[in-house]
Amino acid sequence: MLLCYLLADIYGYRGMRKLFSHGRLSPLKNFVLKTYWLADFLLVIFLAGWVIHIRTGQLEAYVQYRKFFFVFAAFLFVFVPKLSFALFVLLYDVKRILLKQSGRVFPSQSRSRSVMMRWRRSLLFPALGLIVAAMTFSLTLYGVGFGRYDFRVEPVTLWFEDLPGAFDGYRVVQFSDTHLGSYSQTDAVEAGLQLISYLEPDLILFTGDLVNNESLEAEKFLEAFRNLEAADGLFSVLGNHDMGDYRSWGTIQEKVADVDRLVALQQEMGFRVLRNEHACICRGQDSIILAGVDNWGLPPFGQYGDLSAALEGVPAHAFMILLSHDPSHWRAQVLPQTDVHLTLSGHTHGMQLGVSTRFFSWSPVQLLYNEWSGLYREGERKLYVNRGFGFLSFPGRIGMPPEITLLTLRRGSPPDKTPFL
Repeated sequence: MLLCYLLADIYGYRGMRKLFSHGRLSPLKNFVLKTYWLADFLLVIFLAGWVIHIRTGQLEAYVQYRKFFFVFAAFLFVFVPKLSFALFVLLYDVKRILLKQSGRVFPSQSRSRSVMMRWRRSLLFPALGLIVAAMTFSLTLYGVGFGRYDFRVEPVTLWFEDLPGAFDGYRVVQFSDTHLGSYSQTDAVEAGLQLISYLEPDLILFTGDLVNNESLEAEKFLEAFRNLEAADGLFSVLGNHDMGDYRSWGTIQEKVADVDRLVALQQEMGFRVLRNEHACICRGQDSIILAGVDNWGLPPFGQYGDLSAALEGVPAHAFMILLSHDPSHWRAQVLPQTDVHLTLSGHTHGMQLGVSTRFFSWSPVQLLYNEWSGLYREGERKLYVNRGFGFLSFPGRIGMPPEITLLTLRRGSPPDKTPFL
């Protein structure tokens, strides 16, 4: 990474010097070039001072972990714009080389050669690179300053032919990946949870990763979660970060005790934690089965979930909803081994970077996960992946705002205008 940064830095400097050596921009050359290196100097000073602050402060381990997020953010503030600009400078050099070689291979008339020479000397690509660099800096600034708190409610209607009649129109709120240790204050979390309360759901489901590393992170948020209410209760499962795998423990007993403490905290918040087990939600003579498993993911993620145990004793032909944190579990085990109608997952965060609209979604995380955000379907069986409530590592969200999903269950077939649901 450091080598990549240095190469982008040097190549970008070369482009800046070229761009600001011509025409009306030349008076700005000295100021721009000094500012270019000043950004590196300030970055080094900030990183050194911040790391010293973290290492010498009397801070809890999870607070130290959170503060390192801003080391990463500061690096991105400088590196991403410079890399963006350097890539356009590279395109500029490739263009010049190609035009020069084509002029040698295909000699043309003097006027055509003159046009080609002007185009070869054109600084369009570096100028575009400067604009893109400014945009990436602005987007990063927005993502850190506002994007991570820009909670969005995503309404989704799901149709099932065999949904019990009493549950037609049933409203379920799903949220996931709060990563409470990433928040220094409770205000933002409270604002997001308040949105859930405004929806007045029949059922609230949380699909894992309440914390980053340990149960202590959740302590100060107890009261905020206690305000959540739903007619049929609150249910949750444990994600990979809830299992205590991402910090060192003195003994395995300490790790197990911390997971137990995290479960107890969720119970104090009002959740029933489903650990490879199921519950029955009843309305009149009708019922649905709500099952939940501990985290199950493809390596290197832990495989604690036990589908067989979670569904043991479930009546044949029951309508089933499964909470499983990692969406890779759906294709690996849920589809081939069960008849679960609807699986709810989180985990991916949409990588906290990408484009998410009603009609189009894209994120680099789709290189790792086939199912990473939104609704997926195999026959009549469905998976919904929530892009997450909180954030991790990078203290921001760019184009992937935090999500609260409002799922409305409907009996029958969808209208023709929404056949994909």
